[in-house]
Amino acid sequence: MKKLLFLLAAVCVLAGCVSKPNEDLNPNTAPELTVKIPELFSPDPDIVDDKIKINIAIKHPAPIKDWDIEIQPIRQSSGQSAQPAAQPAAAQSETRQRAEGRQRQPFFELKGKDTPPAEWLWDGKSSRPSGEMVQSATDYRFKLTVNDIYDNSADFEGVISVDVLVRREGNNLRIIVPSIIFPGDSSDLTKVSEDDQRANRRVLRLIATALSKYPDYRITIEGHANPLSAAGTANWTRQETTLKPLSEQRARAVGEYLATNNNIARTRFTYVGMGTTRTVADFSDEEEQWKNRRVEFILNK
Repeated sequence: MKKLLFLLAAVCVLAGCVSKPNEDLNPNTAPELTVKIPELFSPDPDIVDDKIKINIAIKHPAPIKDWDIEIQPIRQSSGQSAQPAAQPAAAQSETRQRAEGRQRQPFFELKGKDTPPAEWLWDGKSSRPSGEMVQSATDYRFKLTVNDIYDNSADFEGVISVDVLVRREGNNLRIIVPSIIFPGDSSDLTKVSEDDQRANRRVLRLIATALSKYPDYRITIEGHANPLSAAGTANWTRQETTLKPLSEQRARAVGEYLATNNNIARTRFTYVGMGTTRTVADFSDEEEQWKNRRVEFILNK
């Protein structure tokens, strides 16, 4: 009988009835969530329907009303480089206005009614209009929120770890990695915290595994930086004299690490410092500028 009353209450809520569920049946407890996320998400950019499967189980006496899944990148604390002279007050004000004017959205969000699927599939693409793919060798925070018909709520938070993504560009291959952490104004990978060093070792191990699959390819390693002012300004011009050589030093540091610790032949590497000549996000966008501070690997025969 109690189960039937719960069911009737759920049908009423979902149908938009005016009356509320019988509070005498309210369990006053949060739903119990069990979520299993694979250890590594390895989507192939060349496969259209390559997805990760996340298993979701819910144990709860009352019917589930709705749910929400939100996925956000866990941005690394990469050090900024080469501080230029401070921007004039007018320029600072304009930068703040541009940043505040953006409407922030999760990288991915999906809402649903009733109970979430027991096997939830995701292709790694953003729900934003851009539909961009997850970043290579980057961790994403997965959050599931579930509400029952009495608004008892439960959250689960976990991590989706993305593998190295190898993209084909004609006869070449490209790997883009924004998750290697450097200290500010330095290419020394040992001068970051112990936690950041552990994170770097994991990322570089994934990169080495990917590169080892293409032993006949030469590898160009490009270092990229985030600008500290708008293109064409005096500060931008001055910072390029520092950021280009620094980004090359960082590319060399990555190659040296891979050669020393992962047995990738040094003779395969060529290094280029790109500085801020090919950014992928607005320098003033604090939510996205981390993508500019990256290392790219171009593989060619």
